Amino acid sequence: MARKMPQNLEAEMSVLGVAFINENDVNHIVEEVTVDMFFDERNRYIFSAIKNLYDNKTPIDIMTVKNELDKDKKLNSVGLDYLSEVIDSVISSANLDFYIKIVKDYAIRRNLIETANEIINNTYEDEDVTKLLDSAEKNILNVVKARSVGDFVPIQEILRRAQAKLEELSRNKRAITGLETGFPDFDKITTGLQGSEIIIVGARRGVGKTALALNVATYAAMHTKKAVAIFNLEMSAEMLINRMIASVGQIDSYKLQTGNMQEKDWKRYNEAMSQLADTNIFIEDNAGVTAQEIRAKCRKLANSEMGLGLVVIDYLQLISSGNRRVESRQVEVSEISRALKTMALELDVPVIALSQLSRSAEKRESNQPMLADLRESGSLEQDADMVLFINRKDYYDKAKDFNQKIVPAELIIAKHRKGGLGTVNLLFELNMLSFKSQLKVNGDE
Repeated sequence: MARKMPQNLEAEMSVLGVAFINENDVNHIVEEVTVDMFFDERNRYIFSAIKNLYDNKTPIDIMTVKNELDKDKKLNSVGLDYLSEVIDSVISSANLDFYIKIVKDYAIRRNLIETANEIINNTYEDEDVTKLLDSAEKNILNVVKARSVGDFVPIQEILRRAQAKLEELSRNKRAITGLETGFPDFDKITTGLQGSEIIIVGARRGVGKTALALNVATYAAMHTKKAVAIFNLEMSAEMLINRMIASVGQIDSYKLQTGNMQEKDWKRYNEAMSQLADTNIFIEDNAGVTAQEIRAKCRKLANSEMGLGLVVIDYLQLISSGNRRVESRQVEVSEISRALKTMALELDVPVIALSQLSRSAEKRESNQPMLADLRESGSLEQDADMVLFINRKDYYDKAKDFNQKIVPAELIIAKHRKGGLGTVNLLFELNMLSFKSQLKVNGDE
C-alpha cells in the first residue's frame, strides 16, 4: 500500500483564508509562499488567482477570485463550495506565520522524498559513482537552500549587529580578533585569520609552503579545541606527522627519517607526540580528493560538537573539480577556487590554500613573487581575501652555503581585502622545517 505524501490541507486553507480577511497580509503571503508549496491542486489554483490579483493591484474577495479562476478556466476544478470553505476556514490572521511555517515544512518533506527517489533511481543507472555522489549532494543542497532563503536585511538590523560586534571587541580589548597564527608581527597586521576568509599562500617548490601551513595549523590546533582539517594531496599522513613532530619538538627531521635518535631527541619526540595528541587535527591524504569531497568532510566537522576552526589545503592545483567536461585547467582551478570560497562563507571558517607559482619570479632581478605569478590563476586572486608569498633569497643564491641551517625568509602580504599590506620577517629552520618570528636584535623592532 502506497504511503500518503506529507500534507496539511488545513494549514494550506488557513493561509489562503487569511488573504480574504486582511488585505495587508496578502503581501506577506505572496512573499513567503510559492505555488509549488501547496499540495492540493485546488489550493494551487486559488493561490495563483490571489497572486495575479495582488500583482495587478486588484482587491481580493470571493467575487474577484471567482472571476480570476473563471478567466483561467480553473473555476470548475476548484468549485464555489470549496472556495467558500477556504474563506470560512479561518477567522483571524493572528497565526498566519504559524500556518505558513506548516505549509513550508510539509513542502520540504515532499521535496526530500522526491529528491531521495530521484537519487535512488539514478543509482540504478550505470553512471560514474563520483558523478552520482556529486549529483546527490547537489540535489540535497538545493532542498536545503530552498529552506534557508531569507529576505533582505534592513540596514537598521545590520547597523545593530555591527555595533554589537564593535562593543564586544571593545570589551575584550584584544588587538587580534581572529585565529592567531603564532607569528605576532603577521597577526598584528592582519588581526589574525578571520572566518569566511580564503588565504592563498604562494611560493616556488621547496621554499616552505607546507612547513608554514603546518606551523600555523599546529599552533592554531594547540590554542583552540576546535577541529583543524588538513588536506594534503602529495604527502602521506605519516610524512606530515613527522614534519609536525620535527617542528613542535625541535628535532632534526633527518633523524626522524633515519631513526638515529639520541636520548634528548626521544624526550623531545615524546613531548611533541603528547602535545599533538591533545589537539583535534584531522588529516586527509587522498591524492584524488575533489572540491565537493573537501566541502562535505569540512561540513561534517563543522556540524560536530567540537566545531571547525581552520582548513588547510596543500595544494590547490592538485585538487580535482570532479567535472570531466571542463574546458581547461585554468577554468577548473577557477571552479575549485569558487567552491572553496563558497565553503569558507558557508562554514564561517578561514581556509588556507597553498598554490604553486610560475617561474616568472626567477627571471626577475629581485626574484620577489607577484600576484601575476599564481599558476593557473583563473580567479584565485579574485576569490582570495588574502594572498601571501614566501620569499627566500637563499633559494635563488647559486653560491649559498648548503650547511646553513637557519635562513631569513619574508612573508609578503601581497593582497589583504580587509586590511593593510606589508612584509613580515621570519627565520626558517631548514633541518626542523619550522618558521620562527625574526629575533629582535639590540632592541630593534
